[in-house]
Amino acid sequence: MLFAGVFDRYPRLKVGSVEHEMAWIPHWLKQMDFTYRERPVFTKGWKSKAGLLPSDYWRRNMFVEFMEDDLGVQLRDTIGVDNMLWGSDFPHAESTWPKSRQFLDRIFAGTPETDLRKITAENAARLFGFALT
Repeated sequence: MLFAGVFDRYPRLKVGSVEHEMAWIPHWLKQMDFTYRERPVFTKGWKSKAGLLPSDYWRRNMFVEFMEDDLGVQLRDTIGVDNMLWGSDFPHAESTWPKSRQFLDRIFAGTPETDLRKITAENAARLFGFALT
């Protein structure tokens, strides 16, 4: 999607990687930017109309939803705090419920409250257009 110019044509489109963990994203972003800059043969000639790198499109157009990725939480500044959504996956068998609070305490240990609030509530509200009460 990135190298096909989809986000140039549809700048408001949002695409998510859901029910995956996220520690792989920093490497993926680095490789996508490297490919864009150094291996244009693999981008089939696509050039960003706005002069953006693939990682810029990630921050603008993409998000990740996760459940248990404490390493990903540690890498949140590279992934982008505004692009991360936590979910419990309730009512599925692999859900963190009924121990969701313990999962949150463990994977977000040492995380600033502002980042925790964004990842567990505010980002989803913004993405889906609903107000938090």
